[in-house]
Amino acid sequence: METILPSEFKRQMVLMVDGAPHVVEDMHTSGTAQTRHRLHSRLRHLTNGRLIERVFAENERVTVAPLETRRVTYSYAKGDGQVFIDSQTFDEFEFSNEQLGEHRLFLKENEEYKALLLDGKQLGIVLPPQISFAVVETAPPTSGGVAASWKEAKFETGLQIMVPLFISNGDVIKIDTAEKKYLGKDTSGE
Repeated sequence: METILPSEFKRQMVLMVDGAPHVVEDMHTSGTAQTRHRLHSRLRHLTNGRLIERVFAENERVTVAPLETRRVTYSYAKGDGQVFIDSQTFDEFEFSNEQLGEHRLFLKENEEYKALLLDGKQLGIVLPPQISFAVVETAPPTSGGVAASWKEAKFETGLQIMVPLFISNGDVIKIDTAEKKYLGKDTSGE
């Protein structure tokens, strides 16, 4: 199996840590010219959804998980899980809400996603870098005032983010899925 150094890590990369697949959700380095550099990472366990913090030494080699990817379509929510359909085989399968973590807040019915598989078993999904949602609940829009003023907006999936004051209910906006941030209005439907 392929191994890499922490300097080669990328967000959304899947690594085998303590014998289990983990996806890199966030990372930053620390250290000075006089001390060894260390990579601080936040990893999500792909089979149970738990987040862990892990520090890697700069010369520590880590195994990359031998993953397959498949195109899947999000179908519907079922109890405490989410149901998907494999685009090739049309098999239906389910991920628990715990497995998906906050990813479930970005799921849209009939949208296509990439599923990660390890040894034929589904582990999780990969979100696109940005996704568009309609605002279902926010304070009325206001104009003027400070340019850097924000208010909270809620979407049909339960996701809540901060948006500029001029956004109103029904507006379709683009959201950065990694940072959970407002990117702008989606004008593709206008």
